[in-house]
Amino acid sequence: MLVTRSLRCIMLCITFAFLMTSIPVSAQTGTSPVSGKITDSKGNPLVGVTVALKGSKKVVTTDNEGRFTIEAKSNDVLELSHVGFNDQSVTVQSGQAIAISLQEKSGTLDDIVVVGYGTQRKKDLTGSVGVVKVDEAKKTASYDVAKMLQGQIAGVTVHGSGEPGGYVRIKVRGVSSFTSNDPLFVVDGVPLSAPFDFNPGDIESIQVLKDASAGAIYGSRAATGVVIITTKKGKAGALKVNYNGYMGAQWNPKTLPLTGRTDYQKIVSAAEQNAGLSIAPANDPASPFYVTDVNTDWQKEGMKTGIIQDHNVGFSGGSEAATYNVSLGYFDQEGTYRGPQKYNRYSLNANLGGKKGIFSYGVKVAYSQSDKIAPFNDMGSRAVFGGMVTSLVTAFPTIPVHDETHKGGFGGPAETIYRGIMLNVIGMNAMLDNRSNRGRMLGSAWGELELLKGLKYRMNLSYDRTDWKDTYFEPEFEMGTYYTNTLSLLRDNRGINTSSMMENLLTYKKDFGKHGFDLLGGVTYQYERGEGIYASARGLTEPYYPNFEQAPAEGKTVSSGFQENAILSYLGRMNYNYDDRYLLTVNFRRDGSSRFASTNRWGNFASVAGAWNLHNEHFMQLPDFISSLKLRGGYGELGNQNIGNYLYQAFVNTNASYVFNGTLAPGTSTINVVDPSLKWETKVTSYAGFDAGFLNEKITLSAEYYRNTNKDLLFGLPIPLTVGSFPSNITTNAASIRNSGFEFSLGYRNEIGKFKYNLNANMHTVKNEVLKLGDNNDPVYGTGSKTEVGRSIGEIYVYKTAGLFNTAEDVAKHAQQINAAPGDVRFVDTNGDNVINDLDRVYQGNSIPKVYFGLNAGASYGNFDFSMFWQGHAGNKVVNGIYHDLMLGLYANYHTDFLNYWTPTNMNTNVPRPVIGDPNGNARLSDRFVESGNYVRLQNFQVGYTMPSELLGRTKVINSLRFYISGQNALTISKYRGYDPDFFNDGLYSRGFDIGSWPNPRTYMFGIQAGF
Repeated sequence: MLVTRSLRCIMLCITFAFLMTSIPVSAQTGTSPVSGKITDSKGNPLVGVTVALKGSKKVVTTDNEGRFTIEAKSNDVLELSHVGFNDQSVTVQSGQAIAISLQEKSGTLDDIVVVGYGTQRKKDLTGSVGVVKVDEAKKTASYDVAKMLQGQIAGVTVHGSGEPGGYVRIKVRGVSSFTSNDPLFVVDGVPLSAPFDFNPGDIESIQVLKDASAGAIYGSRAATGVVIITTKKGKAGALKVNYNGYMGAQWNPKTLPLTGRTDYQKIVSAAEQNAGLSIAPANDPASPFYVTDVNTDWQKEGMKTGIIQDHNVGFSGGSEAATYNVSLGYFDQEGTYRGPQKYNRYSLNANLGGKKGIFSYGVKVAYSQSDKIAPFNDMGSRAVFGGMVTSLVTAFPTIPVHDETHKGGFGGPAETIYRGIMLNVIGMNAMLDNRSNRGRMLGSAWGELELLKGLKYRMNLSYDRTDWKDTYFEPEFEMGTYYTNTLSLLRDNRGINTSSMMENLLTYKKDFGKHGFDLLGGVTYQYERGEGIYASARGLTEPYYPNFEQAPAEGKTVSSGFQENAILSYLGRMNYNYDDRYLLTVNFRRDGSSRFASTNRWGNFASVAGAWNLHNEHFMQLPDFISSLKLRGGYGELGNQNIGNYLYQAFVNTNASYVFNGTLAPGTSTINVVDPSLKWETKVTSYAGFDAGFLNEKITLSAEYYRNTNKDLLFGLPIPLTVGSFPSNITTNAASIRNSGFEFSLGYRNEIGKFKYNLNANMHTVKNEVLKLGDNNDPVYGTGSKTEVGRSIGEIYVYKTAGLFNTAEDVAKHAQQINAAPGDVRFVDTNGDNVINDLDRVYQGNSIPKVYFGLNAGASYGNFDFSMFWQGHAGNKVVNGIYHDLMLGLYANYHTDFLNYWTPTNMNTNVPRPVIGDPNGNARLSDRFVESGNYVRLQNFQVGYTMPSELLGRTKVINSLRFYISGQNALTISKYRGYDPDFFNDGLYSRGFDIGSWPNPRTYMFGIQAGF
């Protein structure tokens, strides 16, 4: 059914494209026909080149032989443009045919790079700006642009799970805050906090501003980095229709070795006997309840192959006065775990722009509708141990997936027979209905007026609205003693988030001889508002029609919330260029945010950066093989106001009444203790680097050293519970951290005859150090981690072990270790006080990798092309939470490693004895579960074939057609014993702990790219 629906979608898009290209275009007259032929640098004809008569609406395209005819007169100018080639102009000469060779774009220094509130030539950049090769990034199949950035650019780290529609965490140059580290996204000039609603297929370019010298123009929004995204715009010319789509299959590439029924019963029985207990009836051969007919492979039952597909069709064209680009998209991804989990999105993106005389304008309208059916993430008052993935692998093999004797039809253990408790993940995913729906509209418009030559005024307006709805329904069910629900639950939360912005900008650009100035000044205002209604109901009865009318009145609750904030900013920038040798950039921004009290509301942020183009210097002559060499450096300050609303305001409970002398007296009580003097988080950045090109830019090299210090970070200081505050801490500016490191980018391209190839590699390091944690510098503990001054955030901090006790004498000679017995883990008395306790935990490694890297390699021969992308990181340690939960020695299922557990006859082992209750604490987090987090992954490979242009020319409709096959997450080289070394977690204090995130799937796809 799904495949049929996908094929229908593809055929509909292609049919629509054919119909659109069949629309007749009105003929326009001219003085005489002018003919010509356009080829590439090797003389091959170029099909579909746009030939536009400057100053008119006359536009034609070249045929399959690269030929064209257009009405023009002598001295008219023809403008030629084609995707992947440099634009070119040619003047018509009376009676002469035109023969032009277009040059392919090669990533030269003259490429235009989008920066904050403007553009610059790549060779004029002074700040630290990373330019993403979008065509390479798009080869990663993802609904989210953030995931596409993984490994593509130095200084940017990305972590995400394989959950459809799951959150992706991105950081620029390390941890910058204890609140939020997500960068600011700017889409077509509009600042956004979350771009994942929009279609990555619409993206034309991506730039990342990594330091203050580049990002200070965004002031308080830029402390965690800025990702600037530009979507596709129309170009003057005839209507062009493009289709780009793929469809593929996804599955979990790895299964863990788990025990089956027989081995499981053996270990559990030993654990009970070691604890002095009788054997549970389900595992006792002498019991009538002994299980012999069930041997559930929960991984096999719980995992499946999911379908992923993405279809996009775009229409573009127009004239100089009005160009357009309209795209429609559909994305659909199923989960790789059993259940209805999936994510789909419909999207529309329309850009209109043009120029008439001294006035230029642009209008953008984007809309997306996304629907997500999520796995369960809430069990009301019942605990979920380790999450969905961990619950699946620790489920008892002696429990069936389905059990018709249970309400709901799914299996679960009775405590009297099995003694342990477990969650039937498959049943829970099937019965619970957990949905999220989002409709998001982004509209923007700008107009620009050239007041004088070089002086322009521009107004930007934008409005961003998200309508969201989250519903959750939990029916009555029985899945064993613990996971039983006798009262159905319905939640319905919905709301609206809006953001509106107005910007007024003045720019002035003027050259005075060798001196070039580019000035910017402006004022911006942005207002954000969010409101929601939160309702719940209990006691719905069968047959279920989940709505509030079905629930009894006493089971209903409803509440609402409202938040708003605003920011007013003044900004300015000066770019100075002397003779293309000496470059200077100065930025300044003053922000006022409602998130702070009036006394600390305003912050000033400035930066300066300079560059020296040595290859243009007159007093030195570089060797011929050095085609370009630029030294650059910068310093500046950024702020962070992404801290939440109303944190400086205290709240009181007006219902805190009390009875005095038998009389109820009204009263109020403080709910929370706050710091009214909250101020901006500040980030001070500095960097130095160089850019070099060799052999006429065949080889490019960039290197940077950066040092960022974040001061006045918001941090939750603990306060006594007797104060009565909830939460029991006070948020104040009390922490500081530093990040430093190196970044390298290397590129190489060449061609030998018809064979072309290229390599692009990047690498970066991050050294993190905590400088301050409150007034007393008290450490912060995470899961298997500790964060303290002088060390990095979230370092692994667990017990150290020295094998097992084999005899009672071993136990007696060791430091005091309560309840230890032969077969238990011997923990090291690291502090020498002869007692094993929490004070013996020690650092076991850094959870932040020492180095991140990525490598793109591509080649083409004739009509065939091939590419592959490798990425990974090294130098970090992780705590394998899944392996930990499979080695507990309790009632949960086991890793097969546990079969080598200690017995009096098997002492040559490092696996402790199983024992119910774990009196020695064998399962406490220790170096037994610490592993290397190093990995190298073939993230993507692609093989494609482009149909010959002379063959397509016969169709009179298809200009280009390419087929490809692609693999994603095709190979991972790692010693990690969990599912995926690239796991998702909080990214902060417990960043090194793998609680069992949804592993990234392996994907194979078939795709089509067509132009009409």
